[in-house]
Amino acid sequence: MPEVKTIKGIDDETWTNFKSLAAKDNVKLATLLKNMLKEYEKGKNIFWKDILKGKRIFTEEEAEKIEDLIRKKRKEYGFRS
Repeated sequence: MPEVKTIKGIDDETWTNFKSLAAKDNVKLATLLKNMLKEYEKGKNIFWKDILKGKRIFTEEEAEKIEDLIRKKRKEYGFRS
């Protein structure tokens, strides 16, 4: 017999929706959960790829100028650098 796991904090409506999704796709709950986790990870990786390797908003020169302005403002208002 497989080991029983508990998911804490799930309300009845969410659990019912989860079970009905599995039934509609004719898959076991464990399979549906695995697929959902894979899709979540894939989406998270795509998000960070877009953020870290996406099109630049500023050129290098513009970015340096902005950083200099920010440093000056932080000193002017007494922020730690």
